[in-house]
Amino acid sequence: MQTEINSRAYWDTRFDNDWLACKGDQQSRFFARVAIQHLPSWLLDQIRQQDLNLVDWGCAQGDGTDVWASYVACEKITGVDFSASAIQQASTRYPGLHFVNNNWLEQAETGQDNFDLVFSSNTLEHFHQPYQVLHTISQRARKAVVLALPYCELQRDSEHFYSFLPENIPLQLENGFSLIWAKVVDCRKLENSLWQGDQVILMYADTAWTKKLGLRLSQVHVAQQDTHSELSQLQEALSKNQLLLQQSQQTQEKQILENSHQQQMLAQHEQFSQQLQQALARLVEKCEKIQQDMEVRNQEIAILNENLQSCEHELQTQMSKESEAQAEIATRDAKLQQLNASYQQLSENLHQKEQDYARLLQQLDVRDAQMARLNLDVHGKEEAIKSLKQSYSWILTRPLRFTKQFVLSPGRASYDLAKFIFWRLPAKMRWALHGPRHDFVRWVRTTPASNGAAPQAFVAGLPAATPAAGNAVVTKSTNKDLSWPEFQQQVLSRRSDYKGIFVQELVIDWNVPLYQRPQHIAAAFGRLGYLVIYRTDNWAGDDVQGCREVVKNVWITNRHEVNQLQDVTRSLYSTAYANTPELLLENGKRGTLVYEYIDHIDPQISGDAENVRRLLALKDFAFNGGADYVVASAKKLEAEAIAAVGADKVILAQNGVDTMHYRHPKHLSTPLPQNLKSFRSKYSKVVGYFGALAPWLWYEAVADLVTSRPDLGFVFIGPDYYGGSEKLLRADNLLYMGTVDYQILPAYARQFDVCFIPFAPGEIARTTSPLKLFEYFALEKPVVVTRDMEECVAFEEVFSGNSVEALSDALDAAFAVKDDPAFTQRLAQLADANDWDCRARAMEKAFEKA
Repeated sequence: MQTEINSRAYWDTRFDNDWLACKGDQQSRFFARVAIQHLPSWLLDQIRQQDLNLVDWGCAQGDGTDVWASYVACEKITGVDFSASAIQQASTRYPGLHFVNNNWLEQAETGQDNFDLVFSSNTLEHFHQPYQVLHTISQRARKAVVLALPYCELQRDSEHFYSFLPENIPLQLENGFSLIWAKVVDCRKLENSLWQGDQVILMYADTAWTKKLGLRLSQVHVAQQDTHSELSQLQEALSKNQLLLQQSQQTQEKQILENSHQQQMLAQHEQFSQQLQQALARLVEKCEKIQQDMEVRNQEIAILNENLQSCEHELQTQMSKESEAQAEIATRDAKLQQLNASYQQLSENLHQKEQDYARLLQQLDVRDAQMARLNLDVHGKEEAIKSLKQSYSWILTRPLRFTKQFVLSPGRASYDLAKFIFWRLPAKMRWALHGPRHDFVRWVRTTPASNGAAPQAFVAGLPAATPAAGNAVVTKSTNKDLSWPEFQQQVLSRRSDYKGIFVQELVIDWNVPLYQRPQHIAAAFGRLGYLVIYRTDNWAGDDVQGCREVVKNVWITNRHEVNQLQDVTRSLYSTAYANTPELLLENGKRGTLVYEYIDHIDPQISGDAENVRRLLALKDFAFNGGADYVVASAKKLEAEAIAAVGADKVILAQNGVDTMHYRHPKHLSTPLPQNLKSFRSKYSKVVGYFGALAPWLWYEAVADLVTSRPDLGFVFIGPDYYGGSEKLLRADNLLYMGTVDYQILPAYARQFDVCFIPFAPGEIARTTSPLKLFEYFALEKPVVVTRDMEECVAFEEVFSGNSVEALSDALDAAFAVKDDPAFTQRLAQLADANDWDCRARAMEKAFEKA
C-alpha cells in the first residue's frame, strides 16, 4: 500500500532512504541562506543584543538550522521536527545544536515551549490549509514569525498542496502579529541555485515589540515582486529595444541608398532605350538588303542541296563501313587487354613459382643433408640391433629372459607371449580372433593373481583418477558396473528423457593420463543433455565389465549389445584403425554415422603401412557416401571434405578447451616437484610446451633455439612417442618432465610465461587444430607457433615464426605482452568462445537425421 504523501511515515522513509540522494540537505542550506540574506539587518542585531532565542520548525536533518548557527549563538537555537528519523540524524550530524522530536500540530497548548522567534523554511506549502498551521505555530512565538515560502508556484511540485500568491497572503495573523517585511527573491538568477522560481521572505511581528524598537519606514519592506530582478528585466528589454531601433535606422538608411541607386539605373535604361531604337532602324535597312541577297542565295542553295544529298548518301555508306571497322577494332582491343592481363598474371605467377622453386631447392638441399645424416644414424643403430639380435648370446638367452620374467611375473609373461604371437599372425586371422582376444584380456584382468592381487595392474599400470576441476572428464568411483539388462532397465528405459543417444565407437580408452578430443566431446554432449555411450575394449587404462557412468550422462561399456541399438548417432574417428566398414555396418547403419576427420592421414601420425591402409579404407568409405556427416577439426580438412561430399554434409568443429578445469583455484595450491621449482627460480623467463613428444615436432629448431637463447628456460611436458624425448637437446636451460596427469597439468603449466607449439613445417602443421592452443588461451598465456600452423595463426593474438631467428623474435614479442591486462583478457575471451560445449553444439546438426 502506498504511503500518504507528507505523512509521518512518508517523511521517515524519505529521510531514511533518499533525502541525501535528492539533495535535501543542500536545499535546506540553500533556502536558509536565501532567507537570512534577505531579512532586515536590524533583526539579526536585535537577536544578538536582546539575547533572543530562535526555533527552526520543520528542521528536517538540521542542515538549515546549522546555517543559523553562523549568525546566532548555538545555545539560542533549537531545531524541531515531527520525524524521529530526521531528528536522530540531525543530532548525529550536528551534536553542538539542540534538536527536539515534537509534533506541534498535535500537542496541547498547555505547557508548551515558546520562543522569541519562530522560523520555518519551505514547510507550509506541504499542507492543504497552511494558514491554520501558521496560526498554530505562531502561538509559540513571543516576538516574531519568519517564513520562507515558494512564491507564485503555479506548476506545483508533487509534494506541494498550496500556492502562495499576492492575493492570499494575509497582512495580519490571528494572534495579532502584523506583516512588517515581505521580500521576493528570484532564485533563478542566483549562483548554484537549487530552486528555479521565486521565494518570498515574510516576517510577522508583535506590534508592541516593533513599537518599542521604534522602527522607521526605511526599516520596513513590503513588496510583491523582486524589484531588483524586475529592474534587470526592464534594463534587458530596454537594451533590446535600443538595438532594434538602431537596426531600424540602419535599414532605413540602406533603403534611401537603394532608392538613389534605382533612380540612376532608370536614367541609364532610358538612354539605352533610345540607342536601341536607333540601332533597330539601321537593322531594318540591313534586313531589307539581306532579303534581296537571300533570294540570290536560295537559288545557289538549291543547287548545293542537290550536291549535298549526293554527298550524304556517299558519307552514310562510308560511316557504315567505319562503324563496322571500329566495332572490329574494339573487339580486338578487348581481346588484346585480356591477353595482356593474362600475360602479366602469368609473368607474376612464373616469377613467384621461380622464387618458390628456388626456396624449395634450398629446403630440399637442407632436408637431403638432414636425411643423409639421419639415415646414417638409423642404419648404424639398425645394424647394431640386427647384430645383437642375430648373435648367439641373444638367441641362447631368450629362454632365460622369458623364464626370468615368468618367475617374477607369470601373468605378465603369459600375456606378453600371447600378445607377441597374436600380432604376428596374418591380418585376416587377427580379425577372426578379435572376439577371443578380448575374452582372453578380460579373463586375465579379472582372474586373481597367486598372491591375491588382481593382475590388472600389469596391464593398465595407470594411477587412479583424482577428483576433477570444472568439467574435467574423469572416472567416477563405483562399486559395481551395471550389466546390460540393468543398463537397459535403469538408463535406456528413460531414453525419452535425453535429447538423443551419441555412441562413440572404439577409438581410445577413457582412462588415459592425457585426455583427448573423444573424452571432451563425449562429456560435452553429456552436459548438453544427451545420453553418451563410450565404447572401450579395456586395452590400456579401462577395466569396465558391463556399463559404468564416468561423468554425468556418459557411460563407458565393453558390451557388444550396443550394436543392436537403433536410431542413434555414431561417431568414428579417422585415427581409429580398429574400425572397418564391415564391422561398422555389421547390423546396418542404425541411425546417423559421423566420420570425425581430425588429422591428415600420414605415416608420421598414423603408424605403419598396415595402419595407413586401414585408415585410408575407412576414409574412402566415409567420403564415398558411407558417412552421413563429416566433422572436420581444421579448415584444411574441412575444404578437403567439402570437395568430396559437399558443404551440406560437412561440420567444422575444431578442438576446444575445458575452461573451468584450467581456471580452477585448486591448481594454485597443487604441490609442484622440486626440479620444476628449482628450474623456475633459476630462469626469470620460461617457455613451456605440454603435449606428445611426437615425430611432428620441429626438434632441430627447438635445439637451435635452446642453444641461441641461454637466457630462456624451456620446459617440455608429455608422453614420449617414438623416441621423441631422445631428440630433445640435453642442455642446462631445457627441462623434460615426462608425462603429467591431466588433473594436475594446469598447476605445472601456470609456471610458464609463454607457451610454445613447435610443429615441424609441412602438411601436418597446416592441417592440425591443436587442442593445446585453446588450453594455453585458458591459462591466459601468450602463444608462439610455427608459421605453417594455419589454424593457430588465424588468431591475430598468436605469435609465429618460420625460422629459428623469427621464432626467437616472436618469443620476445610474446614476453612483452604477457603481463598486459587487455591482452590476457582477450586470451580469456578466446578460450570462452572455443570451449567444448560450443563444439558439441556445432555437431548437434548430426542429430537431425538420427
